[in-house]
Amino acid sequence: MNPLANTLTRALLLIAIIGLYACDSGTETASISKPATSPVESSKAADLIAVNEPWIRATAPGQTVTGVFLTLTNSSETAYALISASFNGAGAVEIHETSMDGGVMRMRKVSHVDIPANGFAELKPGSFHIMLIDLEKELQPGTSELLTLTFSDESQKDVAVTVGSPSE
Repeated sequence: MNPLANTLTRALLLIAIIGLYACDSGTETASISKPATSPVESSKAADLIAVNEPWIRATAPGQTVTGVFLTLTNSSETAYALISASFNGAGAVEIHETSMDGGVMRMRKVSHVDIPANGFAELKPGSFHIMLIDLEKELQPGTSELLTLTFSDESQKDVAVTVGSPSE
């Protein structure tokens, strides 16, 4: 491996490790903005919530954690929440929030992310996201993986998620 690639790999691993150590065990609730959309009749959040632009950050060799990012759009008159996610090949899957605290970037586990009625919740780098921890394999750019989302009404939605580049 050339010295630049070796340095980049080490830097990515260091960032992943620092991110995990920055997590604390407290949980908080997230609230996100509401755009106007037309209501749709249904009884399950999984049927009413659209998943837009889902992607996973690719992993570097030896990296065992990464993030999943997406937008959840709720087309109903009922507020829901994303309460968990599951991913085969990860030892743990958690919902996290990244924030600045006294000039220090911190990441903490949250119990859920609110998805307002006729609104959306954006999970993006530097904000709310889903952490895949203790990965069993490297996630290569361009591949697709299956993620299962669980909502506050216990309904579930399977989502095909594309693996993006490590630098996205």
